[in-house]
Amino acid sequence: MNVTKRYVFMIIDKSILTDKAQTGRKMHMIVRRFADDLDKIKVMRRGRPVALSGLSLPDYFDFVRKIKYKRDDSPVELVARPLYIMGMTGKGIDCKKKNILISSWLRKKNIPYRMLAVSTRKDKKVHHVFPQAEISGQWMNLDATYSNYQPFQEKKVSYAEVLKG
Repeated sequence: MNVTKRYVFMIIDKSILTDKAQTGRKMHMIVRRFADDLDKIKVMRRGRPVALSGLSLPDYFDFVRKIKYKRDDSPVELVARPLYIMGMTGKGIDCKKKNILISSWLRKKNIPYRMLAVSTRKDKKVHHVFPQAEISGQWMNLDATYSNYQPFQEKKVSYAEVLKG
């Protein structure tokens, strides 16, 4: 993955995220305020730098899913703007950060999106988040968390809720 690295890091907010509702609001706020970061981040395509916002959905999804998955190091939830997230990709990023990247691309393209908090556990405790895009009137999964995931892949979950922004 060849990414042109020139980032300006800026701390927006250092509040501790205590629950899924607060985390969802922060992720939505970041996408609304910083989706334009995708215009500033370039990747090489056919020998030329191309903004992430200029990639097609299949190419962008493929780009994000190939970023190594890594859980946050601490028990504190960490969410960030796309420019900051891209500076973390060498170490790997978690589902919240991949959700922000995909949701930011959808916002840039004016595609309706939502963020789902889900569980696959019997006790239905939420442990994962991913975006959905409304395409041809249907909500389609765009979970790029792991490298083997595909766009629009069906999910078997025990619980799901839309995170409000």
